[in-house]
Amino acid sequence: MTITALVCGTLFGLGAVFAAIRLVKGPTQIDRAVALDVMLAIVVGVIVLLAAVSGSGITLVIAVVVSLLGFIGSAGLAKLLPRDRQ
Repeated sequence: MTITALVCGTLFGLGAVFAAIRLVKGPTQIDRAVALDVMLAIVVGVIVLLAAVSGSGITLVIAVVVSLLGFIGSAGLAKLLPRDRQ
């Protein structure tokens, strides 16, 4: 289990680095918003990975709450971002 957790943690870290690069270099606000959504998904994945390693059930509740807050934030951000209507 520890080798699997180590590999998953490494992949989560690599994904976070790429999302952070897109967050900084994103040419548009929509690219930055998508990068933030990816970062949030990575954070939820790390929380679930910690729940699997520690065997704690309360950690999954925290992951659900973070996911719901991220969804509400993404929906609000989508409402505020300008749309390119042609």
